[in-house]
This record gives sequence, structure tokens and C-alpha cells, in this order.
Amino acid sequence: MKLSTGRRVVAALTAALLIAGVTTACGGDEDAKEKVIPVAAGALGPDPFFRGTIGHDRQGLTPQSGGGVRTGDTPGLYGGTLNKSSCDKAALVDFLTDARNTKKAAAWSKARGIGVKGIGRYVRGLTPVLLRTDTLVKNHGFRKGVATVFESLLEAGIAVLLDRFGQPVVKCNCGNPLAPPSLSPGDIDPGSIPDPDWRDRYDRDKTTTVKPGTKPKRIGRFRLLDLDSGKGIGRTAGTKATQDVRLPAPPPLPPPARSETGTPAPSSTAPARSGIVGTWELAGERVRVEERGPDAFTGRTTAENEVGTGGCVIEVGREIWKVNGSGPRYTGTVLSLDPRTCQDTEHIDATWELTGTDTLKVCASVAQQQGCNTLSRVTE
Repeated sequence: MKLSTGRRVVAALTAALLIAGVTTACGGDEDAKEKVIPVAAGALGPDPFFRGTIGHDRQGLTPQSGGGVRTGDTPGLYGGTLNKSSCDKAALVDFLTDARNTKKAAAWSKARGIGVKGIGRYVRGLTPVLLRTDTLVKNHGFRKGVATVFESLLEAGIAVLLDRFGQPVVKCNCGNPLAPPSLSPGDIDPGSIPDPDWRDRYDRDKTTTVKPGTKPKRIGRFRLLDLDSGKGIGRTAGTKATQDVRLPAPPPLPPPARSETGTPAPSSTAPARSGIVGTWELAGERVRVEERGPDAFTGRTTAENEVGTGGCVIEVGREIWKVNGSGPRYTGTVLSLDPRTCQDTEHIDATWELTGTDTLKVCASVAQQQGCNTLSRVTE
């Protein structure tokens, strides 16, 4: 992510963790936010792996309330129809194992972190469901022989395949692999939603991010809502929906704990002042936040980091954040440097916001442009 400073060059230390602004004086302005691409139910979306009839979305589904960060075993998070699959797993396996699609198979398996020879077994172990909430994901596509990756907002009603932890890992109608997002609902521009009805009703506080818990457990049977009858479905993990059983309707999705700003707040079991304390990571780079006084914190690098094009190296333990507040919102500054000279330039005003116990959104403004990154907590 880049921030233009107009006439001067400013780079925040460790580009992946912070707000990097490496642009030349003659360079053009960059978009301050990473783009999130909304995909409506019934649409393939950008860069589809497959253009056949692998999956069937349910258009016009009213999204449920709830939102926030959820684990995949939440009862009623997903829906379906009793004894009816929304995704043809066999067709997906046939397509990916076809000798004509070896490049796609290699890209697909790499995105899912498996070997090409393991595609069949992996897909057969997935579970077809329908999203009941607008859901933020990292989408993996394929265009002109090259794999692509982009953040995506999937509309309620889209058919997906879940892994054994309840994580959406495949968008059914196009075959694209999915993963947990790097961004948060606050990074979505509602104006980018092409469908006017969806755009009018969109609510970031009702947008879901599915992430595994700190100690994820394999799910033996998913508890779904039958979207036709309003009753419950027990769907055994890894089946084609042919072994569904009828269950009582799952309870309504409870709203996540929220602060006054409408942002998911840290768990009540954690002291408010220490919510930001810990190690945070983005793209393999980490910063350790420690207390330095009442409602005051410092963030230091945990490893050497090279920034810019001049080979500037930031040493281990360098203070790059100064943070103040009691949470879930914090203010402070981010240290920046000139990547051409490796000299410190200034401290940039920044904000930190806990959007759950395990996600931290960092934003900074340079030359009236704002950029944000969302970091994940590292379990230690």
C-alpha cells in the first residue's frame, strides 16, 4: 500500500506492517486504500478458474445480522437446503485434474497449500454451504495464465465449500480458492458495490470475517439453517449433503460485542488497557507492542527489516510506534524515514483500532491521504 506525499518521499518503517509511502517527487498519486472487489450472488467475479456449472448461488437472500469476526463452527452462520448440495465437488475435481488444465491446477493447489496430487482428496473432504452474511475474503483467481490475488466481499447467498474448520476455501460457481482476508470491513467502499439494492442495504457492521479460533477444532457436523423451511440442518463434514439430518433451527446469530463506535471491541475477558499488547503480524513481518506507562505503549521491530530501494536496514528492537489510549481505539505516531538516505524524517500521526481480540487496524495520513493495514495477533 502506498501514500503519495506530493513533493517529498516518506516511507514508514517496515512497509508491510506500516503505511509505506515510497514514491518519487515526479510520481503520480496512489490509491490510499487497497481495493476490495464486491461480488454479487450469481456472479462469477474477476478472474474465474472455471466458467461451468460447479456451483449454484441463491440470489435475493436477505443477509443476517451479526457480522464481526466469527469462527466457522458458529451455529447458523451458514445455510443450505436439506439433502441438496450447492456445489458439485466431483466436477471441480474433474476440471482441475484434466490434463488441459495443469497450470490452473498448479496455481489452485498452491493457493490452498496442498500438492497437485492431493487435489481430489482435499476437495472431497470439503462441505458445500451458502453464505448467510456478506463475507470478506481473500480471493484467488487466474487470468491469462497467471494467478491473481485480491480482497473480495462476497454477498450473502453465494455458495462456498468449507474446510474441516468451517473456513470458506472455495467459491463454488467459479472454483476460485478463498482464504481469510487481510483487510477489515472498514476498508470497503460502499460506493464500489455495483448492484444498487446491495449498495443501499450494505452495512459494514453486518459484514462477517471468518477466521479460525486460537485453538481451532475439526468440525464433525455443521449446524446450518434450512433456507427453505427455516428449520435446522445437520450436515456431516466432507459429504455432498446426502447424509443431512433435520435439527431444530439454530439460534439467531448474536451480534458481536461492540464499542460505542460500532466496532467489535476486545473480549471482555481481556483487560482493556492491555488489549493492544502483544505481537502483531502482516505479510510475515512483526511488531511487538509493550506497555511503557499508563495508557501508553511502544511498538518495536522483532527482526531486521529492509525498506525502500536503497538497502536501508531497520535493526531489531527499533521503536517504530508510539501509542496512547485505553482501547479499542488508540492514537499516536509512526516513525518514518527517507528510503533514499535511510535517515529518519518525522513521526506521522496514526490511529490504531482493535477490530476484535486478534485483529488490529493501523491507519496513518500523509499529505491529506490515508492508508490502512490490518494486522493479525500472533499467539505466543
